[in-house]
Amino acid sequence: MRLLTVYIGREMVLSFMAVLGVLLLVILGGEVARLLTEALEGRLSADLVAKLVLLKIPVAMEILLPLSTLLAVMLTFGRLYHDREMEVLSASGIGGRYFLRIVLSLGLIAALMAGFFSVFASSWAMQQERTIMAEGQMRTHIKSLVGGRFTPLPSSNGVFYAEKVSANGQLTDVFIQLRPVDKPDKLLSAPKGHFEIAGDRTKLILEQGQLVDGALGNDKLLVESFDHLAVWLPDWQVKLSELDIEALDTLTLWQRRHEPRAMAHLQWRFFVAASVLLMAIMGWRLSRVGPRKGRYSRMALGLGFYLLFTQIAIALRSQIQTGAFPVMPGMLVMLFLPMLFLLPVSRWWQAMQRQFREALR
Repeated sequence: MRLLTVYIGREMVLSFMAVLGVLLLVILGGEVARLLTEALEGRLSADLVAKLVLLKIPVAMEILLPLSTLLAVMLTFGRLYHDREMEVLSASGIGGRYFLRIVLSLGLIAALMAGFFSVFASSWAMQQERTIMAEGQMRTHIKSLVGGRFTPLPSSNGVFYAEKVSANGQLTDVFIQLRPVDKPDKLLSAPKGHFEIAGDRTKLILEQGQLVDGALGNDKLLVESFDHLAVWLPDWQVKLSELDIEALDTLTLWQRRHEPRAMAHLQWRFFVAASVLLMAIMGWRLSRVGPRKGRYSRMALGLGFYLLFTQIAIALRSQIQTGAFPVMPGMLVMLFLPMLFLLPVSRWWQAMQRQFREALR
């Protein structure tokens, strides 16, 4: 029995990894093409493409892990049924509960992976993507600066000058003239400086410099020295996209559970993990084929079931967000309905096939 467990488990794990790898390459391939297009058009720095692609993996795992589990189970047991190995095992006294335990073991591992990505990793990846996009905007501002040349600030709010400007925002011999509306000019000079992102704003940090406040030729001219000064340049602020509720961490969603939108996404994150176990069971039920019969038709049936199941789940989540469907039972409906109705369908379908064959004889 132990040898048989290792044999079936290895087949399922290999099929699972192969299916997951192929599906991941397909999804990331389209994302890479989109990001490279933006990089070629100058809207995105080329060195950020790899980071953004990697951050898409946790989000993609929410969709791919249930599907990979379903197809891996169907591939493994479909081959066992097709090669009549299941008949030999059944004749040896090995019942369905034994195979179900193996399927649930793989499903539990995949469910834990899906739970990690859905509950923790996906929201973190979305937040990191937002920060990286802000960093790309800051680099765009930096690229507009040319060392040794005076650069007018937007809206005629002053002039910026730096002797040297590095790619990462390090500045040498900085001079800034700020012209606030209805206020005296301010002159800033420092031997070095650099840019930083603080929240949703870009700030220029000057070190060991001087501040001259007041118009030249005026008796009220204030000169101050500073060791460290943060300057907020007008119209150079990073514009971060609004943090969507999907990017909020699970703890924040729980704190906002009185809101239907937050509760819908909170239920969705745990629903993803539970759906993996459901897909494993459905894969085992749908993989049964007769000897010398095509098993890939069942694969199409399983894929169709997954697509229908996912679309209904997404529609149900939208209904919960808008308040059209009650928060309780909420997404639990999607876990019980397939077990109550879809599992008997396979038995009814087999009975109809037997009756049809008998009618043709």
